[in-house]
Order: sequence, then structure tokens, then C-alpha cells
Amino acid sequence: MNSQRREQIRLATFGFDARMEESFRLTFKGPGKGKALLVDESAADFGIINLDAVDSKKYIDEYSRCFPGRSVIKFSIKEPEIYDALYVKKPAKINDVLLAIDKLIEELEILQSEESESSPHAFQETKKINNNSDSVSTVSESITKLNNEIQIAKSIKEFPIKNTVSEKQKTSLYYNPKDYLQSEIHSAVEFSNTRGLAVELWVMYGDDQWRKFVFHPQLQKVLTSLTDKELQVCCTTPLSLMNHKLYRHKEKETAKIQKLVKHDNRSVSYDAFLWKVALFTSQGRLPEGTNVKTAVQLKHWPNLTRLTPVDGGMRIAKLLVDQPRELPLVAKVLNMPASRVYAFYSAACAIGLVDESGEYVDLMTPTMPERHKHHTLFGRILRRLKGNSDPNIEMYA
Repeated sequence: MNSQRREQIRLATFGFDARMEESFRLTFKGPGKGKALLVDESAADFGIINLDAVDSKKYIDEYSRCFPGRSVIKFSIKEPEIYDALYVKKPAKINDVLLAIDKLIEELEILQSEESESSPHAFQETKKINNNSDSVSTVSESITKLNNEIQIAKSIKEFPIKNTVSEKQKTSLYYNPKDYLQSEIHSAVEFSNTRGLAVELWVMYGDDQWRKFVFHPQLQKVLTSLTDKELQVCCTTPLSLMNHKLYRHKEKETAKIQKLVKHDNRSVSYDAFLWKVALFTSQGRLPEGTNVKTAVQLKHWPNLTRLTPVDGGMRIAKLLVDQPRELPLVAKVLNMPASRVYAFYSAACAIGLVDESGEYVDLMTPTMPERHKHHTLFGRILRRLKGNSDPNIEMYA
């Protein structure tokens, strides 16, 4: 395979008739223009196999022999027993086909990247480019990051209600994370950590743009090309209105993806990402099931320097770390909108930072010391020595 990058990926078909091949060509000229090209097996990068064909096993063996270790798009009426990211259910939808092709394009880029790194001139060329652009890119990235943080801080401080939030949601104190992308993101993180495999969550942003989140368990990081503004739109849009898919990678793919995620400065830690997603989704509301009359406490002090800022977050954390407190009381003591405290609490819940087992302790109410086990005996002795039968002496003995 030529290591030079191409705009189109070359695909060969296995087990399809002429009519279906013509359908592929029309798709690649229309909605999928510029993504793929149908070619002979000898010139292909990857393939598309019809698992419902009579000789499907023969086609699979043939593909494995011609393209060892390469992924393949599989068309079938029956869903596979083991989850397959490149499976397309018949009758195939154009978006599903294009999404599978996008994954193959990504795999091709990884392979090409490995080939270019193995080139003897690769390091010298990279070093030369970096020497000229390091200072410029660093300053530019810092300014961009600072501007993003300022915008996020303003957004969280004011808690604006976006157009995607309904009138019912505006007046509601609670929200259900399962109704939003937040639940799918938590599912991706949970599966990634449990299985030790990379996971991709794809969402349809706009009318025809698939955008993805890549979760890597070994690095405990997530990578996405979405800006914070785009992420906020996704987080506040009801999940029922979003087209989304979850893909699980295999061990070999997970190892390849690790390099991509590790060296991309857009990747962030799981906790930082889950915190941000919860802030955007909650919009100053509480997760359903939260009892505002129950005193809550943080398990430990959060590393706020690495998390999306909430105005007054340091003071909120101080009160919730000291002892269990009711959330409305925290807002009243700090003289701030309750929605700000609720947003902080929602984000803390998202990263497992909240302990709801505590009970509120009023430090202004004096408490009587516990009686010692020998208290009564000492009282009787003292009364006998003083010749006083006043029972009140026993209380202070």
C-alpha cells in the first residue's frame, strides 16, 4: 500500500451482485463523495463483505488471505453475536455505511502514520518543522485555551438557558441524565474501564456531520474534536433527538489508538470531561432522585485547577468537605444562586465525589458529654464523703 495520504479510501466488494455494486458507486458519487472509491481487489485498501451470500465463508477466507489483519465492513440481516463496530444491518442506511467508512479511513490514517514514522527521514523532517513553529503554536494554543476557559467560566456563572431546553425544563429543579448524552458518555467510560478496551461514541452534529469521542482506559483520557460550544449544544439536546452510536474496539485496535490519544493535546482526563459534561447538561439543575433536604458531603477535596470552573466553586467545596450540609443551606450561607450550587453538586456526582450517607450536624447546639461507665459509682462515693444526698452532685462528679 502506498504510504502517501489520499483523500479517498479504496474499497473492494466481496459477495455482492452488480446491482449492489452500482448502488455503492452511486453512494460514493453522491452523499459519500470524496470518501471512498470502488476498485478491484488488487488495488483496494479494505473490503466490504456480504455475510448473507451463499459462499460468505469463502469470501471471508479470501479477504483474510489478501488483507491480513485488516478490518472489513460486514453487511448482514442478522446482527453478530459479538459486537462489531463495522457491522451494517440490512437494509443498509446510507449514514450507517458512511460511518463505517469513516472508521476505515481512521484506521488507514493510523497505518500510514506508522509507515511514515518508520521512514528514515521522518524524524528529521518533523524536527525541522517543529523548530520553526513550536513557539508560535504554543502561544496560539495557550491563548485559545485561555479564551475557552473564560467563556466556560462565564457560561457556568450565568447558567444561560439554551434554545434546546424546553419551557418545562426551565422551571424544573431536576433533570434525568438518561435523557441526555451524559448517560451514553458514562456508559462508554464504564465499558472502557470494565473491559480495558477503547470505545468510540459517535454523534450526529448538525444535519450530516458525524463527530466522535474516543475513550481510552489505559490513559484514562477522552479525545474529541468538538469545541466546548459544540459540546454544550450536544449536552443540552435531548438524547431522543440525537442520532448516536457506540463502538467497542478490540485489543489490537486499542493499542493503536493509544498513541493517537496520548499525543493529541485535545485529550483530557475522564474526570475533567465527565465534570464538564455534567455542568453543561445540568444547567443549574439537580439529577433526578436528589433530596435537597438530605445533607451531603464531598469524599475529599476536588482538584479544582483541573476542572471546568464554577463561580464560587472553592467556597462551595470548602463547606461540603468540612461536614455534611443541605444544598439550599450552602447557597444561603454563601449568598449565591442555588442553581450554582446545584450545578457544582451535579458535576461532583458525575465523578463519584459525593457521599450522601452523612447527616447534618448543627454546631450551634450544645451537646452534653457522655457519661463514663464508672460515673454512678464515683457519685455515690462523693456523696458519702460530703454527707450530701443531693442527686444533682452525681451529674458533675
